[in-house]
Amino acid sequence: MPMIARLIVLVSLMGFLNLASGEARALDLVNVVLAPMPPFVIEGGTLGSPPGIVSEIITEAYRRDGKRPYYAYMPAARAEHTVRNGRAMATVVSGDPGDHAGSFVLSNSLLRTPVSAVIASGHAGPPLTSFKAVAERQATILTEGQGRLRVISIHGDPVIDDLHEAGVEVEEVPGIESAMSLVVRADGRVVLVTFSNAAVHLAQNTGVPLAQFQSFTIGYSDFYLAISRTRPGAIDLANRFNRSLETLRLDGTIDAILDRYGAGRTSPDQSPTTD
Repeated sequence: MPMIARLIVLVSLMGFLNLASGEARALDLVNVVLAPMPPFVIEGGTLGSPPGIVSEIITEAYRRDGKRPYYAYMPAARAEHTVRNGRAMATVVSGDPGDHAGSFVLSNSLLRTPVSAVIASGHAGPPLTSFKAVAERQATILTEGQGRLRVISIHGDPVIDDLHEAGVEVEEVPGIESAMSLVVRADGRVVLVTFSNAAVHLAQNTGVPLAQFQSFTIGYSDFYLAISRTRPGAIDLANRFNRSLETLRLDGTIDAILDRYGAGRTSPDQSPTTD
């Protein structure tokens, strides 16, 4: 076998062993995204080091503890299954901590972000301040023969389940950029429901004025690092991570990360919180 080929095989094997062995390092693999979508990944980055608010917070917290996370991107159910089976160190979950308490030990909140309904500034209907309000508006327009109100969300976004439960007919779109373009072009006929900071970040970096949009806060979502309860020392691992996370809050690092993504003002009508 040629020398280069042998070297490639050796490096690949070493990489596999480092990831597969639970004893190889304190942190094997951190699946930091339920799907490759905001706020974990903001479009425009490179695949090997995708930018995103949550991933940057996790990376810096582990760096301060002398560790380096290895990220993998997969659907939510698969990510959680991978962690429960011990093939990865942790994932990130959102929503009510009680819903995850049976399977995971959770960190303190990494990020609390508003979930918003974003529509073009020409919208003259009632405020879309809940999933139910979105469903009612969609039904009213259809009943009155005004056409159809399209409600869209990013593929894999957890809010899609909430929209379905409220009776909303929702379409999945590939990414935030295409979603925002639809909202602008449709002039009040398309509503985007997603995490607010993603929409604002895109607007900032594409030159689209926020004045072209109305944003109604529906609720809030917290994100947590989640470690399987069956992993030895899970509570200690979470506590150790929390100590590093707290240093980021105290020295202003989290605020600086939020500012870089324009999350100092995550929507025209709402400021974010980080605890």
